[in-house]
Amino acid sequence: MIIDVPIRPGAALSDPKTRQFVEENIINATYDFSDRYRKIPELAYNREGIVNVLANFPWQEYGYKKGRWQREPISWEIDFLPFRVWEKVYRGFLLTDIATGEEISEVRGAVSSVMPPSGRLLFAGDPKYAGVINTMPDGERRIYIVGSIRLARNPESVTEIAQRASELTKTMVPERPPQVQLFDLPAKYLKRLGPWLADHPGKPSRRS
Repeated sequence: MIIDVPIRPGAALSDPKTRQFVEENIINATYDFSDRYRKIPELAYNREGIVNVLANFPWQEYGYKKGRWQREPISWEIDFLPFRVWEKVYRGFLLTDIATGEEISEVRGAVSSVMPPSGRLLFAGDPKYAGVINTMPDGERRIYIVGSIRLARNPESVTEIAQRASELTKTMVPERPPQVQLFDLPAKYLKRLGPWLADHPGKPSRRS
């Protein structure tokens, strides 16, 4: 199969190398049983979503930070007791403006190809909602869908974020923001967050 949708001037798929990669590695990709069972093709590598975004949005370069300190319960959740310790978590990553360092959006997705603690990557779409990223771990190109943590009531619900991002990317276009609710991050969740490892490699103090 080949890409047969209209491509906007300047969109990511107007680059012949990107188009060839998507045709060979996304549209005509095959998956073994374990990957199909884990719904990887329908979520991170959804063909329709990736083609739609890359046919409508240009690649933009962002900085990113991956890995942060987060207070995790030692055994179980007891709100009135401070039984939490700082742990490194790598559930998603933060997109940042390269020029200013401004935080743009924290996203979830198939994050294994995003190398901590920081770097640069290409993104197409609307980072406030969802889009497609391009990474080059070990010189090997990867393209997949990511979604903002604000797409779900629980910002740690990777599957829910992935499902909503996969659906959004099928219809997103630059001139029409998605008609979807974004959720504020719960105060209980925010209290658990520490600094990003790129900014604070050492473990925060117990009282911070």
